[in-house]
This record gives sequence, structure tokens and C-alpha cells, in this order.
Amino acid sequence: MNILVLTPYAPWPPYGGGTMRMFQLIRGISAHFQVTCLSFVDASADQTAIGHAMQPTQMAFVVGQPPRSLWRRAWQSVAHPWPDMALRNWDADYERVLKGMLERGQYDVVIAFSIEMAPYLAVAQAYGVKTVFDQFNAEYLIQKRAFLADIGHPSRWHGALYSLLQWYKLRRFEQQAIATCDLLTVVSPGDADSLRALDAKVRPVVVANGVDTRYFDRRGIAAHPFQRPTLVFSGTLDYRANVDALRWFVTEVLPLVRQQIPDVVLIAVGRRPHPALQQLQAQGLLSLTGEVADTRPYMAGAHVYVVPMRIGGGVRLKVLEALALGVPLISTSLGVDGIEGFSPQLCRIADDATTMAQAIVDVLDEPPDTSQARAFVKQMYDWQVIVPVIVKELQKITRK
Repeated sequence: MNILVLTPYAPWPPYGGGTMRMFQLIRGISAHFQVTCLSFVDASADQTAIGHAMQPTQMAFVVGQPPRSLWRRAWQSVAHPWPDMALRNWDADYERVLKGMLERGQYDVVIAFSIEMAPYLAVAQAYGVKTVFDQFNAEYLIQKRAFLADIGHPSRWHGALYSLLQWYKLRRFEQQAIATCDLLTVVSPGDADSLRALDAKVRPVVVANGVDTRYFDRRGIAAHPFQRPTLVFSGTLDYRANVDALRWFVTEVLPLVRQQIPDVVLIAVGRRPHPALQQLQAQGLLSLTGEVADTRPYMAGAHVYVVPMRIGGGVRLKVLEALALGVPLISTSLGVDGIEGFSPQLCRIADDATTMAQAIVDVLDEPPDTSQARAFVKQMYDWQVIVPVIVKELQKITRK
């Protein structure tokens, strides 16, 4: 089988959740089929290094346009029928290269990763190629949750207005995208339900997010030797859901923890910290590491790993990574939503500030037994368990 994969950014190095998903699935599919990946890249990207890391996948690149100005995004958010995410990676040069590849190549399947690449599904369909849409999240639902989180804060009403517009545009856009593809893959049963609510005829297949348990293994890691009681959060720190989580945690939860444990510290590990988080650091409320080569020492050294998510969807790789490392974990219900087979014994769940603060204090006072967590992840969420699912589905659609 000859497969063409479309990605909104390079699938290596695997820094964030989306990159890691693409990297692992493309690498897994390439072990079974001939795979070519057409990827957007930054002008500064080392294309040779990416191509070497992705072997045996054949890589082709298009340098993306500079980010749209704030004013252009604001205007398009109002005037354009597409949602903001669909416009983010729509590019005439990429479309031209894609058409050329489809004209020259004998591709059996085109896989578009994430909603940014959904507009290119129609290009592939025009050439009679089977199409797969791998949807990282039910995006309309994320914007709905963001609207509800922001509308109660007058200082964030501009964000609420943006989310309201995107919520309605995404509903229509996602409905159209999922109706036309030959296979829709999603990361969780919850996302499958949310997308079926848009179109009862679609049959999403769950291809879960996962973790490389050989890499996320405490036995091979020199944990960071934190001296004070240390809480760790990790993720891409300009992603709206992560920014919201940290702002809420710092303002509502952390003061309650410090009433009982004054010397506790919070470290946020990740690249591109948002200005709001930089301001919190300037006030001494948290520490930002910036981009690090390896998050594992920070996670493994944490006394508690926190996932105070209030916005988002899908399955969070950070949760699976923390469980694989056997780190004491405290999360909101939304933070662990979508993890099939998850049980409360694997971590503490808290959805309000008082409950979460007390859970952190309790865990710091008496660390729990985390031995079950790693076993659960190895059995259910290792990539070696997940990749065969999408391989089987690809074989099915080409036989139809």
C-alpha cells in the first residue's frame, strides 16, 4: 500500500502532543506500508535532520507562510466562513505541491493529520484517492468549553467572543470534513461521541494517544533532585488550554496549598511560555523552564505532577507519560477524560480549588503507591498496542 501523509508541522522532533502522535503513528505505519509525508516546516527547520529521523518515511517539505497578523486573524474570524484553525495552514504552494504529487504518484490513501489539514482532503478526493482524517480533538467542543470558561471573566470577554464564533464555525466545518472522508480516526471514545453528535452516520475509529513506555521508564532516568516540595506541569505553554489551566491553578489552588506548605514550588516545563505566564513568573508565583531537551527528569523528580485542565479534549499524552513514570498525579476530571479503562486508583481527581489543594497536601505528606499506573499504561496505551489498530483500519478501507 502506498500512503501519502499530510502534516501541519514537522513530525520530528516530537515536542508536543500532536507532534508525538504524528511521529509515532507515521513511524508505525511505515513499518507496514510505503509512506510519504508532505509536511509544512519553518524556514529555519533542518530538513535533512528531519528526513533522517523519519526514515524509512520519505519526507517532502513546504515552507509555511509567516503567521497571520492579529488584525488579519481578527478580520478572518468574522468574515471568512472557515474557522480560524482551517485557515491556519491553507497555502497555495502546499496545494500546488500536493496536486503534483497526486498526479505523479500512485497513492492508495491520503491521511490528513488534524483539522488544520482537513481542507486538503477535498484535493485528494478530487483525484479519487481514499482519504483518512485523523482528528486530534473534537475542536468545536474545545471552543465551547473555552467560551464557557472565559465568559464569566470580563477581562477575558474578547477571548469568549472569539471562542463563540469559532464554536459555531467549527461545528459546521467539522461536520463537513467527517462526512466526506473514508475513515475518521479519533483519540478517545468521548471524541467519537462528540463527532457522532455532528453526524450520526459517521463511524469514528478510536486510535488512542499513547506513550513509549520504554522511553518513559523511571529506571533509565536521572530524576531532577528537587530540594523543596515541587509540583510540575508540562506542555506547550502558549496553548490556550494549558495557559488557562496554569492561570487557574496559580491564582486559585496554589495559595491554598501554600497556607499549609509554604515552601512548595510550581515548575512549568515547556516551550513558548505565554506572556501571561511570564508575568506570573515575574511575580514569583511559578517558575518557567522554557524549552528543554528532555522533560523526563523534571517529571520523574516531581513530588506531584499536576494536570489542572478546564478546557480541551482528547487524551493527554502528559497524563500517560506521568503514569508510565510512576509519578504521583493529581488532575481534574477533564484532564483524564478519554482514558479508557482509567480508574481512580491511578491518581487523585479534584475539580475545585479546595479539593485539589487538599489532595496535593495529602500526597505531599504521604506519597501514594504508583506501581499500578505503569502496568496500566503498558497494557492499554503503549504505542506498540495502538499502531496495529490503524494498520488494520487502513487495510480495511483499501479493500472496499
